[in-house]
Amino acid sequence: MVCLPKRLSACATSGIAAACAGAGCILAVRRVHMQRAIACACLWLPISLAVVPAWSQVSVWTGQYDQGRTSANLSETALTTSNVNTNQFGLLFTRAVDDYMYAQPLYLPNVTISGTAHNVVYAATINNSVYAFDADSASLSAPLWQVNLGPAAPQATHNALPRCGVLSTPVIETSSGTMYVVALTEQGGKMSHSLHALDIGSGSEKFGGPVTIKASVAGTGAGSSGGKIAFNSAVELQRPSLLLLNGTVYLGFARQKTESVVPFHGWELGYNATTLKQTFVMNTTPNGDEGGIWMSGRGPAADASGFTFMTGNGDVGNGNVGESFVRYATNHSQTGLYTAPNWSILNTNDYDLGAGGPLLIPGTSLLLGGGKTGLIYLLNITATGALQSVESVQATPGCSSSSDSSCAQFHSPAFWNLTGSQPQSPSLLYIWASNDTLKAFSFSGGLLSTSPVFQNPMTGGFPGGGALALSANGVTPGTGILWGAISTADASSAAVPGVLHAFNASNIATELWNSAMNPADQFGNLAKFAVPVVANGKVYLATFSNQLAVYGLK
Repeated sequence: MVCLPKRLSACATSGIAAACAGAGCILAVRRVHMQRAIACACLWLPISLAVVPAWSQVSVWTGQYDQGRTSANLSETALTTSNVNTNQFGLLFTRAVDDYMYAQPLYLPNVTISGTAHNVVYAATINNSVYAFDADSASLSAPLWQVNLGPAAPQATHNALPRCGVLSTPVIETSSGTMYVVALTEQGGKMSHSLHALDIGSGSEKFGGPVTIKASVAGTGAGSSGGKIAFNSAVELQRPSLLLLNGTVYLGFARQKTESVVPFHGWELGYNATTLKQTFVMNTTPNGDEGGIWMSGRGPAADASGFTFMTGNGDVGNGNVGESFVRYATNHSQTGLYTAPNWSILNTNDYDLGAGGPLLIPGTSLLLGGGKTGLIYLLNITATGALQSVESVQATPGCSSSSDSSCAQFHSPAFWNLTGSQPQSPSLLYIWASNDTLKAFSFSGGLLSTSPVFQNPMTGGFPGGGALALSANGVTPGTGILWGAISTADASSAAVPGVLHAFNASNIATELWNSAMNPADQFGNLAKFAVPVVANGKVYLATFSNQLAVYGLK
């Protein structure tokens, strides 16, 4: 949000949120998939945010760019299909970190740190370290600040991680200048999750944080005692991106260890963003087992009235919501539930629906999602928050055997909203499944095309295919670029090299550039499921090579 004041000097802004209502300001709420103006009152910003021009400033403050999880920046003016090529575009510099980065980087413009304004890229590692780096200057290689949130749990997960600290993408509350991060620590043989509220200008803890994450619900499911099920950090994995909605920070959990470790349950928890007090507790299988919420690191998809997440393998019925889309209103009442009709088969073959996450189609009440089987579910969110099936599209070849490794899985779609293009073109949904080609499906008249309208013969790596992001200057021709990060080998249980690709988003058959074309552009090992972050002419990429890679125009 940027403040467009009647008297400019009366308003301080970071390009995200600003200004006092007494100054007569209008807040322009700028999301990367749409723009709209609203009049509202607001609080004076902390001094960690500096005055910046209202134009050309883009922020990526949450996982997958926005709360709809579109993975799209539609305000990119520097990078185009004409200049992203081997002669003009490439690796500019890297930033050293202390471990793997599962978390997607976040980006804010003009944050004042130690008296100087910087465009800042934030990074977090599985060693529980959080960094703020200057996002533009190769010479400013040292962190602007760095904090460690405690000793990371050394116990390997089923993905053979060397440590298990920060695994999810944090979220930033821009008006207060606060970053919310979940860390897993182990001290004295005891594992615990904690929610931290960090000042974006210094990394200092805020609001009396951190708070230790605890929860319990009534139920007779696996691991219950005395009619209660208690949250257990020793078996839970906090993988989904955090959601900040209506003053609440939401966290999702699934299984941490190997598939044979039971019992475990999916949990969705909510905390007040200023008091850090727990305000919401939901267990997906209170009278059963499993039902994890992991979504390959994607966050719940949210609009003004509520949020939706997806669950994986788990019991169904009797209060259990495995293999489902689940929707809650902002008052924390469950309003919608859609369970995959073939949930029993999904459970039997480990085809869990919740391997992917939901995506809200901008400007509509429609939501889509899919997982290991490659089937896209398109659902309508009714006025009461119910979830109704609209259509399903088999977007990939599916699964060739009862093993989930045979599935053409997609976990990280992206969406280009082309509403307003002249002549009007259908919007595009991009998916790049493992062991399948890159595809674009059209969206028009409230429906997806049943077959791709564009394809590229390159196949995505396993698991999950390519992590996709879209950059464009709105609907302007020649500006749409689809970015995709893929592995070059099986990345399910090892760190393996990756490649960053750039395609013409209007016709993905045309590849513009990739990081393997020039040895100097290679970034090392792929960070699984972490989407590239495109902001203000640069591309920020997490890696498993203890570095953040930064690409741009040479």
